[in-house]
Amino acid sequence: MIDKIFEFGLKDIFSSSPAEYVTIKDALEGKLKIRLNNNFYHEIKKDEVERLSGKIPLYLWSLVKIPFIFIKSPDIGEYFISGEQWNRKAISILLGREISNVILNVDVEKLLREYTSLIFIILSSTRSYTEETELSEM
Repeated sequence: MIDKIFEFGLKDIFSSSPAEYVTIKDALEGKLKIRLNNNFYHEIKKDEVERLSGKIPLYLWSLVKIPFIFIKSPDIGEYFISGEQWNRKAISILLGREISNVILNVDVEKLLREYTSLIFIILSSTRSYTEETELSEM
């Protein structure tokens, strides 16, 4: 019974994740609403996109897709970065250091303080991180 409740809860959480993404360039041009998997919409804050664009080089504006998705790792204090290499590059720039596919809790907190509307945090499901990454790059 508890497993079923947990499963329904996870389905609800995953249905609130983004169904679409926008590039930094598109967001700067006014596309600030993205559809979620539950058919609701999430509004990206224009001032956050402007701040982000001030830190990310122009050549990445058409490659970096927002919102950023961080997947909570089973390991304490670690998050996987979902998405393409360009998103990882952007996160590296924002943090001021090269990163791998994993960032720490302190990094997520720093990014959340500046970009609350540009970040989604997802609890890891029974699928592995590798499967999540492969799906997000399709």
